[in-house]
Amino acid sequence: MRLFILIFTGFIAPILLVALLVTNPLDFGGGKGLSPSQNESNVEIVASINGINITRHEIDRAAEDNFETLIQVPEAQQAFFLSSLVAIQKIAARNAISEGLANSDAVQQRLAYQKEKILHDIWVAEQIHARITKNDIRAYFDTYVAPELAKQNENVEEVEARHILVATQGEAETVIKRLEKGEGFAALAGELSLGPSASRGGDLGYFLAEEMVQAFSDAAFALQPGELSVPVETEFGWHVIRLEDRRVVPPPSFEDLSEQIRAFLEQQERNLFFDELLTSYDFQVYGEETSMLPEFDDDVPLKD
Repeated sequence: MRLFILIFTGFIAPILLVALLVTNPLDFGGGKGLSPSQNESNVEIVASINGINITRHEIDRAAEDNFETLIQVPEAQQAFFLSSLVAIQKIAARNAISEGLANSDAVQQRLAYQKEKILHDIWVAEQIHARITKNDIRAYFDTYVAPELAKQNENVEEVEARHILVATQGEAETVIKRLEKGEGFAALAGELSLGPSASRGGDLGYFLAEEMVQAFSDAAFALQPGELSVPVETEFGWHVIRLEDRRVVPPPSFEDLSEQIRAFLEQQERNLFFDELLTSYDFQVYGEETSMLPEFDDDVPLKD
């Protein structure tokens, strides 16, 4: 199901990641390598390095910790990417232990900080969750979301399409000729397409008009199922599009949006909760009011 993002855009990235992992878990089977297995504790083993098991839970944690990097990795490579991160972590940790680093002051200080942070994260999440009720979510929906949905007045159409992305118009025209001679679209996409959907046979799934650049959307929505487009130029290159399906999507219901609204309200409540904590206890900052950011070499350019 498409996540409907209205006023609360920008607050659901971690929720979205969890949803993706639950509804579309990373594929560790069906490709090259070993399929997942279960050990005696019924823990899913998805990889190993030097005989050290890597579990599904560890992969999920790595996905959460590396969310912004993960979304830039092609879907077909995400399982290998995360398994590699966890494998390197395990080998590095064992080498560090063998070299006696486990009891060093630096490690103990960071462990103490991480323990506090984990306790903080879990406790705060429980406190915030308890403060947002279903009535709060309903009130927000009725006050802010429902009026926006009512303005639409109509159901929204979306289409399902495949595309092949190439560098030049001539290449796109050649693709069309090969398709007209009977070659399979998915096979050609896997062979020729420069886009990340090549590994899926060019499949883009269902999308709304505003979710694609205008030239692409205009071409896709002008087609009927089974039809091919002429070469379409966008900032990414030249596309050959085949429409797979069209359907009407009704506006999302309260049930569809309740978890997104909860995530947004919890983010707002979190800020209030932190203010309450700081004002409820004897909080003091010692020393001069100077910047706590680390000093950087002036010759080293910083990213914006």
